[in-house]
Amino acid sequence: MKQFLLITIFLFIFSLNGKSAVQEVSQLDKMSYRIEKIYPNPAKNRLVVDLFSEEYLLVQFELIDILGNKVKQWKKVEVAPGLQKLSFNLEEFSAGIYLLKAQAGREVVVERIRKL
Repeated sequence: MKQFLLITIFLFIFSLNGKSAVQEVSQLDKMSYRIEKIYPNPAKNRLVVDLFSEEYLLVQFELIDILGNKVKQWKKVEVAPGLQKLSFNLEEFSAGIYLLKAQAGREVVVERIRKL
């Protein structure tokens, strides 16, 4: 699955008659990292994330419950270029549906996971 970052730019256009217009331009930029695979999903006690990065990054991971509450924020992970396997302990969490959020700078990836 390819992941892209949506960038919206507003162009201000001025004409000679004093009227102005605003034009919105959106573009998709390829993200500098992506989540290749999350397993096992559903997970019991441990979750593994295969993350591919184009460059060195600091990635912040958070676990968000179904109500949108942040229930865990892990330490930032230093990621080198290439494929990395990251492991997360889920033992302390109740069974249910969660969102795993990964953020590096302005780039955010959110994946749905199920805890048994």
